[in-house]
Amino acid sequence: MSRSFRKVVDVVVKLMIPLVIVALMMGIAKVFLNLWAVWKSPTIAAGFDILVTDVLSMFVVIELLRSIIEYFEVHRIRITFILDAAVVFVLREIMIGLFKHALGAAEVAALSMLLLVMGAFRVAAVRFSPPRSSHATDA
Repeated sequence: MSRSFRKVVDVVVKLMIPLVIVALMMGIAKVFLNLWAVWKSPTIAAGFDILVTDVLSMFVVIELLRSIIEYFEVHRIRITFILDAAVVFVLREIMIGLFKHALGAAEVAALSMLLLVMGAFRVAAVRFSPPRSSHATDA
């Protein structure tokens, strides 16, 4: 990889980290603001729909932030972090769908199979990962 390309990528990643942190803080603020919606909602379930969706979305953003920071430190994207974010996202969708009673049996089965496949890929990624390099530029 050329040196100038690596510098450009470093600048882009350095700009992404504060952006994602600001988005994370805005998400946390939104969770707190939506507490009022939970209070005012006619039923607890209706209010918790909003709260559960927001909190689970925060976990997806946190996993993505972990991936960005890892790339900045070792100049390599670890597939395990990407799979973690994908698993969290699919679990989020399943939990929201089940909480809202919006998923049928076929959808739950399909998403469960997707989770099984992603879990198998994650196990394989950990089991067959390349040895850690002492030099970040080797990656």
